Amino acid sequence: MEVVTNFNNSISCNEPNDNTADQSFEKFIIPSAVQFWTFLIFEIPSLACTIFLLYNYLASSKLRNALHNHIVIILLIIVLCIEIFDDPLYIDAYRFGGGKNSFTMTPSICLMWWFIDYGFYGAMSVLLAWGSFERHILVFHHHQLLRTRKQRFLVHYLPLIIIITYTLVFYIIVIFFPPCENTFQFQWLGCGFSPCYEAVWYLNVWDYLGNGILCTFIETICSVTLLVRVLSKKRRLHRPMYWRKHRKMAIQILSISFLSLIIVFPQSLITVIQQIDEPRLGDFGAALNAYLFYLYSFVVFLLPFICLSNQSEIWKKLRRFYRKHRRVIGPATLDVARVRSIAIKALRNIQ
Repeated sequence: MEVVTNFNNSISCNEPNDNTADQSFEKFIIPSAVQFWTFLIFEIPSLACTIFLLYNYLASSKLRNALHNHIVIILLIIVLCIEIFDDPLYIDAYRFGGGKNSFTMTPSICLMWWFIDYGFYGAMSVLLAWGSFERHILVFHHHQLLRTRKQRFLVHYLPLIIIITYTLVFYIIVIFFPPCENTFQFQWLGCGFSPCYEAVWYLNVWDYLGNGILCTFIETICSVTLLVRVLSKKRRLHRPMYWRKHRKMAIQILSISFLSLIIVFPQSLITVIQQIDEPRLGDFGAALNAYLFYLYSFVVFLLPFICLSNQSEIWKKLRRFYRKHRRVIGPATLDVARVRSIAIKALRNIQ
């Protein structure tokens, strides 16, 4: 979400002599009214689906202990935090035209907004890159690398602990304790979305390239190679029942990665092309980026539904609940009809 606001603010904050450039890009920016209604329409069912999934993942020991579900649970927790704390701030701002929020902003609110927008989206990028790589281990090398408890800790749990700790520490430092002084623009959306660490070249390069573009390309390579290996394995394997479980694990992360890469990969590719020759290619893909930045929010909105579509155990629970609910309603309907028949007979006898 940080890219959305940075792009919009870069247009709205240009100097007066850039009015021509502003007008040329203005038509590509999604109107605030459209952003408000689309955010609101997708936010409510997405939040409900996220809570429903997390409840089922954490309540079921089978789902909770499955190694391939851990990355999904962490992503859903991140999505839940974004949908509870981050998206409502955008919805409120877009309701009033997208310039500022309806309540008075404070430095603490601004810092928390920046932390969620930069830190949580950055963590998703790193986790998806690792998840795409780890899925190769879970699908093809499970018996060799995850056989013992020590192996599971070193190969599976330790990398997750390192990634979560690294992203939290990095973004806490650069947002709350930067080597510079943050400036807040309370009259703009997201307090201007300009953490001062972006002006520190080594921090900006590390965040933008390391946590962003590099992770995107790692995720792309790992996802494509995983898809190729899955299709190749399916052709060579003569035991479909044995392979079904591994195929589901692969499809689970592939569907999530492809949802992210549809938006994120073109963004990263455009950025790399712009940096190759900035004087001539600095505006390459600028019009497309305006729409990609807007659509990036839908990665969060749609991710819970993608996770739900790949979770057959939860679908089985829903079907069992539906059948049980029908069985409860059926006898109740018959009882009502029986009571009505008895009442009619009683009335006739009185007459």
